[in-house]
Amino acid sequence: MLVEYAVTPDIFDANSYDYPELCSSRIEYIKDALLEEALVRDLRNGEWCKYFQTCIKKNGDAWPQRSREIIKELIKQNRLRRVPAIQETIPSSYLEWCNEAIISHEQEPLNGVITTQSVATAVSKPDLVVSIDRLSSAIWWQNRSPSIRLLRTTEDYIHHLQLVFCHANSIMFIDPYIDPVRSNYKGFHKLLAAIKKTDLPPVIEIHLCHLANSITKSEYETDFRNKLSNVIQKAGLSVEIFIWDKFHDRYLISNLIGINLPHGFSISDPDDPHPVTTWTRLGRKDKDDVQREFDPASGRHKLQHRFTVS
Repeated sequence: MLVEYAVTPDIFDANSYDYPELCSSRIEYIKDALLEEALVRDLRNGEWCKYFQTCIKKNGDAWPQRSREIIKELIKQNRLRRVPAIQETIPSSYLEWCNEAIISHEQEPLNGVITTQSVATAVSKPDLVVSIDRLSSAIWWQNRSPSIRLLRTTEDYIHHLQLVFCHANSIMFIDPYIDPVRSNYKGFHKLLAAIKKTDLPPVIEIHLCHLANSITKSEYETDFRNKLSNVIQKAGLSVEIFIWDKFHDRYLISNLIGINLPHGFSISDPDDPHPVTTWTRLGRKDKDDVQREFDPASGRHKLQHRFTVS
């Protein structure tokens, strides 16, 4: 659901286009994709971002306001994902930055590299590296979609959420039926174990309903502590659990992406002949609305119980 691109600095530089005014229009074309659907690879452990800052200081007039705004938003929204340096020396040209991205992709695959026409022609890797003015012809750009079909298995959930789990600042699991004791949630602990952001662990919340005809609120808390405490402690996390009176829809909400999940985090029965579901990415406004809905201060739902496992 969340994808990752490498972007070479020249796409933000008006001097890299035949007509400088093209820069802002090309940037506008990819803005929503970068700020709602993706992470951008911060190559060489942050040197990519520093390179921008240096260029803007030295030749700020060549960098349109739109370019600066999007770079600032990528930083503000925590959409720059640092990866290790590959080449020995820091790139000093746009072509060298593209080569760094290509080699980085060989170490850890990304979805695509966005650059300008002159650089794309020089590297000649059309399946991976595409000019910003020809993005519509790239298969990986055409394959962008607000939804995805996947198996109702914990393994497939983790596969499609791995970028969220390794980079998000906040994660909300929203599913009225979450109960780690139930057989169709027996893999839920693996989702928590897959959250690998150990340098600065995300704020994690689990939201569920009190199903009065099954167990008490205190029994819920006991189940969560017995089944999840070891995993949460081993991962260095702290998880706050909210039990509400009732709600129906299921979501995963993070600072990076919001996803509507028809079956929540439950897995299919082994005898289910159709163990497939469809996840749909929420727009930014809808994502923010869901997040506010499950803020206890909003009063949208009646909070029954709240506790923390760490």
